[in-house]
Amino acid sequence: MSANTSPSRPTAGYQYCRLSSPRSVRLLTLLPSPSLTAALELTLTEASLESITSQAKNGFEALSYVWGARVGTVPISCDGQQLLVTPNCESALRHLRLAGQDRVLWVDAICIDQGSDTESVKERNTQVALMGEIYQKAARTLCWLGPGNDFTTELMAHLERIGSCPSQRALKKLLLFDSKLRQQGKIDSDSSALNHIFCHIWHSRIWTVQEASFSRDCHVVCGKCSIPWDIYFKAARFLVFEEFIDELDTQAQKSYIGIDVRNTLRDYLLGRVPSEPDPSAEDLDDERDRRVVFLSSCLAECKKFQATEPRDRIYGLHALYTSLGIQLPAVEYSKPLWRVYEEAAVAMIMWSQTLKVLGDACHDHPSFPSWVPDFSDADVNISTPSGDATGGSKITVQLPTVLNPRPGELCVRGKVVGRVVTFGGETPATTIFPTRPEQCELGILTRPLDGLVEEVDTLRLLVDKIRFFRQLYRLLQDNTEYCSGDAEDTFLDLLSQDSYSEPSRVFNIWLDILEYPDTNYSLRAGEDLVAKWQRAESTAGAAGWTAELTSCAIIAASLVSNQIQHDGGLLDCTSDILNLLSQLSTNLNDKSLILVRLDSLQITALATGVASVQEGDSVALLEGAEWPVVLREAEERKWHFVGPTFVPGIMDGELWQDEIREVGGTTDFCDFCLI
Repeated sequence: MSANTSPSRPTAGYQYCRLSSPRSVRLLTLLPSPSLTAALELTLTEASLESITSQAKNGFEALSYVWGARVGTVPISCDGQQLLVTPNCESALRHLRLAGQDRVLWVDAICIDQGSDTESVKERNTQVALMGEIYQKAARTLCWLGPGNDFTTELMAHLERIGSCPSQRALKKLLLFDSKLRQQGKIDSDSSALNHIFCHIWHSRIWTVQEASFSRDCHVVCGKCSIPWDIYFKAARFLVFEEFIDELDTQAQKSYIGIDVRNTLRDYLLGRVPSEPDPSAEDLDDERDRRVVFLSSCLAECKKFQATEPRDRIYGLHALYTSLGIQLPAVEYSKPLWRVYEEAAVAMIMWSQTLKVLGDACHDHPSFPSWVPDFSDADVNISTPSGDATGGSKITVQLPTVLNPRPGELCVRGKVVGRVVTFGGETPATTIFPTRPEQCELGILTRPLDGLVEEVDTLRLLVDKIRFFRQLYRLLQDNTEYCSGDAEDTFLDLLSQDSYSEPSRVFNIWLDILEYPDTNYSLRAGEDLVAKWQRAESTAGAAGWTAELTSCAIIAASLVSNQIQHDGGLLDCTSDILNLLSQLSTNLNDKSLILVRLDSLQITALATGVASVQEGDSVALLEGAEWPVVLREAEERKWHFVGPTFVPGIMDGELWQDEIREVGGTTDFCDFCLI
């Protein structure tokens, strides 16, 4: 739900009575009927949260669902007056209604006044802050995945069996069920019945994260069937994460991530972490570090969850994070969006004593301070490098007003260790990693090739990525002064964004193939394919086939066709190479190659940074940041945050000294005001 000031339903007959206390809630009593189609009737009563227990007479169940529409259009009867609800809400109420007795529920869109007047908005701000406690107090939470269809009952039974006891036998029965549905034409030939459950939009909504996480007794409901949450999670983990069923939609993979996030949060809230009965101090420290990483990444990943109101990227997690000790300010929908996000970032920094949350602050939002992440921009998905550049240093300030003395400012300590310089001699043709098809400007494969290639844009992007990798490898081979070790090790470090990576067999094979035509592997099939592509190109397109692009295209064609020969047979790890390329591409998305001059070491290092890095930018180590950062001086003693950077040779604390934090230490340790 959302507490913005836009009306969520047109004017209807129902008039809400004001709650008598900020600790009160409304509970919905759904009157019984044996008929699914009978008119819905309900009443609303006020209850104090203090008086509610799961065993008390005023116990209730909480509904976790997706509104499906901003405006209620379906009339139901509430205390004898007309109340408009969304179709999904109405469907949930119909299926949850009991035949012979009342059912007491808490449903946000009904139990919270959604009006747009000042008093309604004020009440809604208060109720949003209570939502975590509401779901904790509920005797049960019902996660509504819709009314289902004619095979829902059998499908849910399969899920419950698999979740109760994951096994290949249970999986085989589910796959046979899928096959039967395909034969009956009830699902597509390349689909699975599981998509009807795992691809439901409930999994992708921000509000449902805390609703399922807070619940002591959570059930997933579809139609008239339900499964306990723990069983649902185990079934999802087995089917999506472990078995990799080909017919599952890619959205099911994304949904599983959301399911896993909810389950981990439930473990935290229910006290199931750490699992050891008597953990040592070291175990507790390790667990806190894992929790910092997890909750920081959750906040960064919230932009991938859906929310109509952008402030809900934070407010949808407000009660959850507050319960876990992260002191977010009170919900206030009248605040500017950037200020809501700024306060969330400051709260995370104070709690974690790190700058991890700044890893996502790579944007060009004109109204945001440079260091404040835009938690609503799903297009920003930059992987932060691994490292320990400041020796595990922590933010030591005790008050948020010291860290964030004025809106828009973040005051931290650290030191400048280098600057971004231009490439000397011959500049590489490509420094920005090709991330999206629209960024690809190759003069080849410019149109569909009469059935020879279906996804031309995807193929062109792969060719462009291979060109980038070849140019980077050659740059390191030709300029060993840019390397922290040998060219191969630095190449691997830059691509993996990790200075501790070890080359695998697959990586070494790929490195050999990159040297085409001087490779130990036969790419003859790729050569034949590219020859066909070249003949099918228009005259204008044919002119773009340089020798280098032809070589890159041959490598791409050999990989996607799985036709690389070695020792008289097909190479057995082509799919592994493609998976490796996918992972390395994720590491480099929206990044560029940069040169960093490290004056104290008297070296120039080839590094990576976000695409907006410019010549003259400073590279700094900041207290609480595990990676170096690029800063741009805005005015005296004030800096713009550009983004994290990976600089081989300084990722493990080589330029961070303990003594700089002591009185009388080196003078290059100073205060930075980020704006």
